[in-house]
Amino acid sequence: MNICSLIVYTKPDHGPQVSKRLTQYQGVEVHGGMIEDKLIVTVEDEGESMSPVSDTMNELRNVDGVVSTTLIYHYGGEESMEEMNREIN
Repeated sequence: MNICSLIVYTKPDHGPQVSKRLTQYQGVEVHGGMIEDKLIVTVEDEGESMSPVSDTMNELRNVDGVVSTTLIYHYGGEESMEEMNREIN
């Protein structure tokens, strides 16, 4: 499993539109920041390879309205999301 969090900076007043575009990608979720044009985004996959997540992160930079992306956090491990949730509870 790979989980990354990013800040996606958008052109002024493009946050809501870019948010909709980003959620079209598999494993991408936008958690906030639409009004500020600084989207809080996570990208995750269940695969063992970092490739799908890094490919998605690279693609997000090319979405219309995106100015730049900044990686904030990355976790890569063999646990499934179900196992991680069990550990939290």
